[in-house]
Amino acid sequence: MKHIKPKDLAEIKKIDLLTYLGNYQPDRLKKISHDTYCIKDHESLHISNGLWHWQSMGIGGRSALDFLMKVDNYSFLDAAEILLQKTKAKEPVYVAYSAKEENKKLHLPTPSSTNEKAICYLVERGIDEEIIQDCINNHVIYESKYINPNTKIIYTHVTFIGYDKQNHIPKYANIRSVENDFKGDVYGSDKRFCFSIQPHILSKELHIFESAIDTLSYATLLKMNGKDYRSIHLLSLGGVAIPRKDTTEDLKLPVALTQYLEDFPEIKSLVLHLDNDKAGRLSAKNIQKKLWYMDIKDCISCYGKDVNDELIVRLGKQIQSKNQQRMMQER
Repeated sequence: MKHIKPKDLAEIKKIDLLTYLGNYQPDRLKKISHDTYCIKDHESLHISNGLWHWQSMGIGGRSALDFLMKVDNYSFLDAAEILLQKTKAKEPVYVAYSAKEENKKLHLPTPSSTNEKAICYLVERGIDEEIIQDCINNHVIYESKYINPNTKIIYTHVTFIGYDKQNHIPKYANIRSVENDFKGDVYGSDKRFCFSIQPHILSKELHIFESAIDTLSYATLLKMNGKDYRSIHLLSLGGVAIPRKDTTEDLKLPVALTQYLEDFPEIKSLVLHLDNDKAGRLSAKNIQKKLWYMDIKDCISCYGKDVNDELIVRLGKQIQSKNQQRMMQER
């Protein structure tokens, strides 16, 4: 089994995409202006000031490691091994870039003319249509599109928005394809302000999820049980960190959680609904450890890996129960 030493991993994480391609795959690079490049096999992927942005997919990053995983589809270990071997064979010459790249702005995807496909996708995932419409009316969900200028192919996504509470301006956007499994944060997203549903009354209780889909799934489960989903705080973390080892020592608190607790200091209790896998379980332990002074409950989904899995199962059982009742009445 492959193993990357922490020291080596720290070094290869420093390699930005332009440096990597310039040193090891120069034939893929194409200069399109004095400080901007694209790659020949994905011309909508632009590289500038140390950052890369794949416009057709609405994702981006800085490191070559991210690029190898998100674009070239290597696993984390394979991508790290590629970088390690190349840097051992030839020490990279780094490309200087401006510090302005830190001041990146959120580029929200273009809205579609309707939200029809987005609504259909979310309903297929089991989300209550009234809740979906509420989120659309509150401008935290909309359908977006991207037209590839070369192929003219239209990509349709559901876009989930997160706001800066103080200024109430969009600071975060996550997209999910309505046609396949693609998902990712939009270029310029600030992870501190992930998708959330805030209560219409004062609440001291915060429920935490890994994704917007799980957040909406739990809201649907509450409604199915006759409860008001807008009576408590619901927050998506936009994913959780994957630890290198089976330990919480190298994990930090999710920045979305830290920011939310700052924005809503009245919150006194947390309910965790993180995935039933290695990353989710370790993240739950980490939150409990670091926020030991709060009242925290760890809820693992009764069915499947996450809250959406549980919702789908419960909806199936509900339909089955209704069919059984109908059959009894017919008898």
